[in-house]
Amino acid sequence: MASSPSGGPTPSSKPSTEAPSPSSQTPHKVLEGHSDIVKRVAFFPYGRRLLSASHDGTIFIWDVESGEVEKKVTGHTASVNSIVIAPDGSIFASGSKDRTLRFWHGLTGEPEEPPIASGFKGREVWGVSFSPDGLRVAATCASYVHIWDTRTRDPIVGPLEVPSGGYYTTAFSPDGSRIAADAADGTVRVWDSVSGEVVFDALKGHSSTVRCAAFTPDGEQLVTCAEDNAIRRWDMESGDLIGVPHKGHTDTVYSIVPSPNGKILASSGADRTVRFWDLKTGDPKPTFLQHDSVVHAAAFSSDGRLLAVACHDTKVYIWDMKAVEAGWCTFLLACARNLIILLQNLKMITTHSWM
Repeated sequence: MASSPSGGPTPSSKPSTEAPSPSSQTPHKVLEGHSDIVKRVAFFPYGRRLLSASHDGTIFIWDVESGEVEKKVTGHTASVNSIVIAPDGSIFASGSKDRTLRFWHGLTGEPEEPPIASGFKGREVWGVSFSPDGLRVAATCASYVHIWDTRTRDPIVGPLEVPSGGYYTTAFSPDGSRIAADAADGTVRVWDSVSGEVVFDALKGHSSTVRCAAFTPDGEQLVTCAEDNAIRRWDMESGDLIGVPHKGHTDTVYSIVPSPNGKILASSGADRTVRFWDLKTGDPKPTFLQHDSVVHAAAFSSDGRLLAVACHDTKVYIWDMKAVEAGWCTFLLACARNLIILLQNLKMITTHSWM
């Protein structure tokens, strides 16, 4: 930044509030153990236990406080694409490139038989999600979404199909009445999760493959991210787009996750960053988290105090959100001080010009 003779910024300088900058914070912990890309992470609803799913075909159960692996869960024979924990933490489910959907005991990590291996038409399983009551589980494969009864493993809805592209993720609404899925054709679809009837068909707003969809905690909005580097919000009463695309990422946005209190959205992507957004206004937060490799996914702890980040470098990074948010305040205060100095210098220059 250029300086005036008084040491402050020149009138042509601008306070650094226009675009977010890298956070000065460092990770609270770095979890190492996987031998390949970490694809997904998920916190248990109680305590400080975390799951990570990897391209190496394993699932790790971590004690976040100690940073130690509680258990290495094996059973899949190929990359684990997704991991999701039932709302009560009693079981978790995983979808894999080995074309199966498997269930595991939430405490021990032991397999809960039988796995689901039918209905996927020979394709790998991508997105998996539980209904809010934990009684149903949905999974995507190729161009289909299926919903099963968690207890009996019987299919109850689907397959729900999009003819023009495959699905990556699926998400139930907070009340469980709807299910959404993103698609490779750049659209998003929403169905009644009980009847399978279409609620919103092919919502259009992205210009390329949509990689993730998530409902806000109040269920009023659906948020999506895509390979067009943008994040979009949809009104779930009308199906209309809300505002303009939220841009800041410089490459594909792979995942989005709202904070438990519904105030913040975290997004992660191929540009190696995790960025934060105000869920009410869509405005970006002042700083982002820079990583050394592609960020595939992120997850908040149930109390919102921790953020786990799944990275291409085989590691899981744990961030303290209190420290991150404190950094936002520090950044804004610094910008305010710069603005005051700028205004003071402008006043001084204006006064001198009339002398």
